[in-house]
Amino acid sequence: MRWLSRARAVENTVVAGQMRSFFRGLSAETRKDPRLVAQAYGAHLFHRRRRRLVDEKRFAASRFHVGIGVASDDFADLTKRAVLVSDTLLLSHNGAGGRHHVRRLASSDSFIPRTEEEDRTGVLPTGTSTTEDLYMRCPDPERLGRWLLQTEPLLRAGCAWYLPTYAVSRHTERHGYAGEPIDPTYEHHSGPVTESDVPGLLDFAATGRRVVAQSHTPAVLSRLVIPVVEELELPFIDGVSLEEFSEITMGEFDGYRALRGWMRMELANVDSALDADGRQNELMKIGLRMQDGVRGMQAQMNQVRRKRAVAVTGAVVGTVTASLVAVYGPALQSALTAVVGGAAGGLWGAFQAGADNSPRTLRENAWYYVWTLSRKADRNP
Repeated sequence: MRWLSRARAVENTVVAGQMRSFFRGLSAETRKDPRLVAQAYGAHLFHRRRRRLVDEKRFAASRFHVGIGVASDDFADLTKRAVLVSDTLLLSHNGAGGRHHVRRLASSDSFIPRTEEEDRTGVLPTGTSTTEDLYMRCPDPERLGRWLLQTEPLLRAGCAWYLPTYAVSRHTERHGYAGEPIDPTYEHHSGPVTESDVPGLLDFAATGRRVVAQSHTPAVLSRLVIPVVEELELPFIDGVSLEEFSEITMGEFDGYRALRGWMRMELANVDSALDADGRQNELMKIGLRMQDGVRGMQAQMNQVRRKRAVAVTGAVVGTVTASLVAVYGPALQSALTAVVGGAAGGLWGAFQAGADNSPRTLRENAWYYVWTLSRKADRNP
């Protein structure tokens, strides 16, 4: 069953564990508001006591083959493209955008105890109150929340995740009396808001699309990602929504992995010394080979359908023949054999061939995955 294979599809166990925990904790009511989803995500990945990313050591030890920091508030196109060559895609706004409240971290009061006389006369307290709040920087929390919901299958499988940029603010208010002792006035003063950035897991560029990788990641990877993100024509994903892409990728996980390996090999073979025209020429050839792969898969699917159609006919003939023989006896069987010349057996053989060459046997093929995306793109208006 497809849902079972999707549940078993895991690329990065550390990321998948945190993402599945996050989505399990989302209520149906929260899912209705993308802003609340983004807020809940920010709260989930922040360790309240340590003031750090949760599971930071395990995150740092796991592999992130592609980490991209962007200022844009729309991750859709970038996600669909970069996932095609990355084991785990890590996206971040890298501090771009406004500051959005996530949760209250702590609050404390320190007031001078009042005397019985002050309590009786209603004298206001004197002292300080301090609050600490967690914020997350991003251009548009609503869009971020929609991205999280649309990519839920990818996140649950550890194929992608989002790294928030956190800040903790501290605010102190002082309450007390001022003025002449004979005519005091009660005042409260707000101190300046101090803000400290929580260290990020990776060092991203502040703007643009700079592809970065950790030290243990092959340096050639940047060369593989940039063409896919910025240069390669990929109509089979441009015509599908991010939600459709996520569902199909997880539903055809084996085919997706096969395509990812193929694309890495093809891009690695592009000579980095080529000039701009030579590079575009090589990328165009890759695009043409992908089109050939899709056409070949379409031909195979048509062949399988024809075989299965013949098989259904054979099964019906065989069933009717068996019923008639049961009624009229061996004499009819001999007559049918003479007239049909063993046609039923031939059709039954076609049925067996169709079963042996069903679409299930093709689903691990990279081009079945691309063909599925292309078919969905063609059906979309």
